[in-house]
Amino acid sequence: MMQGIDTGHIQELWEKVTAGEDQQAFSTLYQLFFRPLFRFALSLTRSAEVSEEIVNDIFVKIWTRKNDLAIKDLKVYLFTSVKNQALDHHRKRSQKEYVAIEEVSDIHLKFSMDPEQILVTAELLKRIEAAIQQLPPRSRLIFMLVRQYGLKYKEVAAVLELSVKTVENQLAIAMQKLTKTISFVLAE
Repeated sequence: MMQGIDTGHIQELWEKVTAGEDQQAFSTLYQLFFRPLFRFALSLTRSAEVSEEIVNDIFVKIWTRKNDLAIKDLKVYLFTSVKNQALDHHRKRSQKEYVAIEEVSDIHLKFSMDPEQILVTAELLKRIEAAIQQLPPRSRLIFMLVRQYGLKYKEVAAVLELSVKTVENQLAIAMQKLTKTISFVLAE
């Protein structure tokens, strides 16, 4: 998860990469971002192989062009690049079979818990996951980027090319629907 990563630390690592070609700093960035970017790509492409290729290609690109790229916010750049590459993949796969980001479904959120918690709340988690899957596609995607990957509203707006207000509204819709569903489940 990206939530605990300090944006200043990311920027510091990126500056080390661009200033001194610091391979260790680049490796650290790769380790921090690979899994969240892979999962995001997977939610868009539905192919582990394609997702891995997309993320690795993006990292190769930023390493080889690091001195030519004017990246202000690396996290936004990486998530935007994944989104664009995934959409390009869909366009190339079939010109007739264009899949807009709003149409993407089957986004599965993972919950990390210890074994005791899993035994106690397995049924509730299934219902929460089902409730998340019932969200409209755009709300579900925004929910995932904010809650799972820890992106700020402004970052999500940049990645999805939406206004910050739209992100706020879509997240509010998602939270209202989830709250209703979960309240209903807990009342049973």
